[in-house]
Amino acid sequence: MMPAADSWRQPDRRFVVTGPARPRDIRDLMGRPFFALGKTPRLSPIDYQARHIAIIVRAENAGGMATVWDVDVLIWLTGQIVDALNHGLWVSRHVRFTPWRLFQDLGWASGQHEYHRLRGALERLSTTTVMTNIRQGTDWRERPFTWISDVRISRDDGVALTLPDWLMEAACDRSRVLSVDPAYFCLRGGLERWLYRLARRHAGRQKEGWRFDLAELHARSGSLTRRRDFIAKIRAIVVSQIIPGYAFRVISGGKLGILCAVPTSQSTGSVDNDVKHVVGSTAHHIVGPLADSSSDRWRKTAQPIGFEGKIVVLTYITYIITYYVGDFGLFAPLPAARSGRGEKAREAVADRLVGVP
Repeated sequence: MMPAADSWRQPDRRFVVTGPARPRDIRDLMGRPFFALGKTPRLSPIDYQARHIAIIVRAENAGGMATVWDVDVLIWLTGQIVDALNHGLWVSRHVRFTPWRLFQDLGWASGQHEYHRLRGALERLSTTTVMTNIRQGTDWRERPFTWISDVRISRDDGVALTLPDWLMEAACDRSRVLSVDPAYFCLRGGLERWLYRLARRHAGRQKEGWRFDLAELHARSGSLTRRRDFIAKIRAIVVSQIIPGYAFRVISGGKLGILCAVPTSQSTGSVDNDVKHVVGSTAHHIVGPLADSSSDRWRKTAQPIGFEGKIVVLTYITYIITYYVGDFGLFAPLPAARSGRGEKAREAVADRLVGVP
């Protein structure tokens, strides 16, 4: 029997999202310039070349390329895929979900504004072309992909879309995904969101944290902001200490300073690189509110937000709520009669529980 982690390679299957799941991000996307950091439509491409990594991102329409806020949809879908695999269920590149379920899990409201926000995110994700040599081989320029494709929206079935092989391969590999603090979705600034994902990937839950050269960070972010202004914004974030799960400080070193990130939780977790690696020279002068370098003053008590994990038990309740709350009425008034809808809901629940069409 095919392992659940490889089930997505089977054609003509669909994965129906029906319950809550812990959000998870893909390591390859964290801390590298795959998304625009501002809400103003970005039409200029990202062309990032550093060491052995190459990334080219282009916007294919006037709406601009996908933003760091749009990636919330990918984080949510990745969490759903990982959760299904954890329960031994089959998954697929072809995904179907109700907007109400996404709104609930990400803490969005359920008004007309959120439906327009989702529409815009799906459009940008489907019209952003990505080329990278990460897991792509030497012919990576000949293997472009978009974040999602074949997007369909309807009152009866909600949202249906297809994920690229590149993303599915990572989502189905436990070593390539990391859990995300739900408080991340409350961050308003694009740079703050990017910094959280950078710290989550490299500092992880290591007691010693991680250090980043500020000059290198500007290039890695893909930001269109001048480097001087970029560093000023970094320092402002350090003063505010608004990144969940991590305490930041800036110390002298390198050309423009060193950004240090230390987790506020003492638990351990896997990260990409050895914590002893330091970007830039050793520094002594600390900038910002964390001038006391002692670990007791440096760290704070974390207050993580948890998710309920009983996915299977909640599946039927979730679909009943979804069915009657009316998330299918997002783009047009609901018809007076609901004939045939109950059968579709039961079919979707069965899809998720048994992992087959």
